[in-house]
Amino acid sequence: MADHIEQQLAPTPGERTAIFFKRTDVVRTSLLFIFWTAVFVVLGVVFYPKWMPLVMSTELKSAEAIMVWFTVISAPIAGLVLAITSNAFLNMHRGDTPPPDGPAVRTNGPVVAVWTITSLLFALVAIIWGLTEMNGQAVAAARDAKSAITVEVTGSQWLWTFNYPAQGIETHELNLPVGVPVVFDVKSADVNHSFWPVQLGVKVDANAQVTTVIHTTPTKIGAIDVKCAELCGLYHAYMETNGAVMSKDDFNAWVTAQGGHNA
Repeated sequence: MADHIEQQLAPTPGERTAIFFKRTDVVRTSLLFIFWTAVFVVLGVVFYPKWMPLVMSTELKSAEAIMVWFTVISAPIAGLVLAITSNAFLNMHRGDTPPPDGPAVRTNGPVVAVWTITSLLFALVAIIWGLTEMNGQAVAAARDAKSAITVEVTGSQWLWTFNYPAQGIETHELNLPVGVPVVFDVKSADVNHSFWPVQLGVKVDANAQVTTVIHTTPTKIGAIDVKCAELCGLYHAYMETNGAVMSKDDFNAWVTAQGGHNA
């Protein structure tokens, strides 16, 4: 009879949930969760675009979108982890006897299910997003192939050389016309380097044994910084040059000044 009465008085799942969310530590953790999630959303939406290089190509615009949206999407997970950590930190000075350990996470079916499904969704979003971007760039490169400018890029210790075969010029500064697709054929004359025109948002290895190809379309006039992103020797940090995305008229004038001809 006593067991029967005890079973009748046992709280329902809904009552247990209500009791759980009224606990002081849970309320505090929930408030910290909201705070940290909001911090990461603001970082992604407001500050990340300001901290990134000036967006001067379609490729860097895509990279910026990935940074922003993946930060926003993952903000709740980071918020939960930091909320639990912050709550533990704020209470570590208390001398109270800690409560007994709860059941292991691996034996908690709902927690395991939520964590597994969430991880699966994140993986699917990353895979689908990545494949979509890769396919879109491949389609754009094929579509723009006939109108693209080819620039043969050679890295050597510790210098970048740019050959414009159609224009008949070779320089050590990278100048490009705005709105015109570009194909970079990248190789190395000695050790491995990495070609990185920062504001264009593309980066690819420069190897001695093979030519690697990368595409971009400049969308904004302005200065370009070209760096090496692969440790290549004593003066690696100084292996950089500059250039610009120009109007088409200014680019043609620059080619003529270099002794070349406009294609």
